[in-house]
Amino acid sequence: MITEEELIKENNRLNDTEFESKCTTLKSYPRAVFVQMDAPCNQDCLFCSRPEAYSHFDLEEFKRAYEKKLLPVFQRAERINLTGSGELLLLPRAKDNLNYFNGFKYAEKMFATNGSSLTPKMVDFILESGSRYVVHVSIHSCDASLHRTMTKSDNFGALRENLDYLKKAKTQTDKLKVNFIFVATTSNIEALPEFVNFAKDNNADSVIAYYNYIYRLGQKRLSCYFAKEKTNRSIDLARAEADRGNIGIFLPPKFENHPDGNGRICREAWSNLMINTRGDIITCDVAGDSRETLAGKEFMEVWNGEYYSKIRTVLAGGDYACSKFCFRSNPSAVNDFRSHFITRGMSDSDVEKFMEGV
Repeated sequence: MITEEELIKENNRLNDTEFESKCTTLKSYPRAVFVQMDAPCNQDCLFCSRPEAYSHFDLEEFKRAYEKKLLPVFQRAERINLTGSGELLLLPRAKDNLNYFNGFKYAEKMFATNGSSLTPKMVDFILESGSRYVVHVSIHSCDASLHRTMTKSDNFGALRENLDYLKKAKTQTDKLKVNFIFVATTSNIEALPEFVNFAKDNNADSVIAYYNYIYRLGQKRLSCYFAKEKTNRSIDLARAEADRGNIGIFLPPKFENHPDGNGRICREAWSNLMINTRGDIITCDVAGDSRETLAGKEFMEVWNGEYYSKIRTVLAGGDYACSKFCFRSNPSAVNDFRSHFITRGMSDSDVEKFMEGV
């Protein structure tokens, strides 16, 4: 009987072959699955994406609707990303939720947390699970004052205590990686070099810096697009600090000319699946609107349906239009303000409002 570990290896091999051949209909399954687990939150970050009201993730409801359809997907996924609005460790059944996905023991688990609820007990629970975890600790600052500005909370002290415990716990295992996340805005970009040293002092594996995506018009002026020179300078200093401290670092592209032309083919239409509790499907977090859903369909109907097949066909044909506003696959897109806000659910007039005065 084939094991899940063997299923993953075989699926990766087949997926590589199908991507390299630019197949538009796949026999392989996605290598990474993003499950949107919306949850309550104890912060109110300046750049937050969550709406005023939203429902929280319910494991039993999710299993009733999608477990049978997604079981072969989870069995073959090399990575399960647990993501969404809010702080998933604050869900009443947080440990049950993690335990369910721990059942797919050969898949690496990833989740993001603001760190305040990553208590010693929760860290111990993660270590005792025996699963491989990548924990993204979203901090965005390295002192109480700036942390309060960015998150509108006063829990920096509790966060530091949790980080101290996490630092020691990491030395006991090779199955836990910790990345410190820095969402860069005009309010904190100058603190990025110091943040790199803060991460090193706390035994983080890497620093991952993103530009904030704008979800609401009131967030517009937070974009580093409006502080290009200051941002470029901070990125250079942060990279130098990372080299000096021998810590991994992933930085967004600078505001400058990039020789990449119109970008490159993005693999995510071949390897990524994002799903929320309603069954809505998109390829990635910056994808545009999609009417694709797993509700009422079998998985392969979706995975090889019109939505995914159309994207793969366009990309395989050499048209990298979807990277026009995506600076992850096309660094030069950083210079276009349209790349800095999320358009899902927006009308043309909404987009025009965001672009006014740029």
